[in-house]
Amino acid sequence: MKLFLQQIFSTVLKWVCQIYPKDKNKILIGIPNASFYNDNSKYFFEFLWKKENKDFDFFLLTKNKKLFTKLRTKFGNHIIYAFSTQALLVYLKAKFVLLSNGNGDIFPFTPTNKKQIVINMWHAITFKNVGYLSKVNINGKINLNLNYFLVCSETERKRMMDAFRYPEETFITFGYPRNDIYFGQQKNQKTRDKKTTILYLPTFRDTAPTEFFPFSDFDKKDLNRFLSKNNVEIIIKPHKRDSTNQRLLDILKDNPNIKIKTSVINDIDIQQMLLECDILLTDYSSVYFDFLLLDRPIIYIPYDLEEYKRERGLLYDFDEVTCGDKTLTQKQFIESIKNNLENPAKDELKRKEITERFHLYNDGKASERLFNFIKNHS
Repeated sequence: MKLFLQQIFSTVLKWVCQIYPKDKNKILIGIPNASFYNDNSKYFFEFLWKKENKDFDFFLLTKNKKLFTKLRTKFGNHIIYAFSTQALLVYLKAKFVLLSNGNGDIFPFTPTNKKQIVINMWHAITFKNVGYLSKVNINGKINLNLNYFLVCSETERKRMMDAFRYPEETFITFGYPRNDIYFGQQKNQKTRDKKTTILYLPTFRDTAPTEFFPFSDFDKKDLNRFLSKNNVEIIIKPHKRDSTNQRLLDILKDNPNIKIKTSVINDIDIQQMLLECDILLTDYSSVYFDFLLLDRPIIYIPYDLEEYKRERGLLYDFDEVTCGDKTLTQKQFIESIKNNLENPAKDELKRKEITERFHLYNDGKASERLFNFIKNHS
């Protein structure tokens, strides 16, 4: 009954929104996760905040009361609570609506691409199959209610056209606002201490929990000795569904060189974590496409590659678009760390090749391009 009433409420509001006069200089930005302040929504909002442009009124909408209170302390009335009269008025008047995931970013409202200009900034250069190409969670038509879809390259544009079946002119190739952070300092210099930091970011699996360090020769004590000897720490950022993974908890026990950051901490910002690490450890997570912009080593653990391709599918050939060691044993893993510590540039040419393929721009001006686009359409 509650869901039914919500649907009626949303439909009525959407109809009202279509006839309500629009303010061509008003921008509404939604957050993809109710409890988290991150992704392209955060970084484009802060770009507008720092720009202090007098021509546009811009607002960030959140459904989380605690996050609303926290952000409003810093940003004032630019932060609006979803279940408020102010949010309703901004929704009805906004000419531009920016999302980072989908329609739910501005719940309880629904974007309307008839009277509003809806721009989906998206949340990843997607590696796994999505949309109509996905082998899971497909229920009829996919409707993101958008006018424009942000991508980073011609390569990505072609695959997103296949995945979501929007016409070519829907896609705008500006790069992601969240990646502008990488260009505020020297890209080959991290911001934290001299200890070598490896950030372990595995992807989410639809049918099974992630196997952390899935090596047949896994030896926790031996790995810990190696990390201690070489002044290396591994920070694991699991998907929230893996944060209570028993194998992971066992690995963390009595192992001071391996730490975890879980999604229950709403201050976690993946872009900042990437900026502060020396080596990325992953499997099929699309996060490595962002990390390419930092030109730092990447190590892969594709332990279930064939199973993953069969059950979920990948948009690109794994070996063709990856640039780093593929490790399936602890011996290989340790050797790869050694080699990357001794020569961080060993895969530099391959990284450059993949970066140029997936990033049309490598300049830290994605937010500026998006802002100019909005100005030209206001």
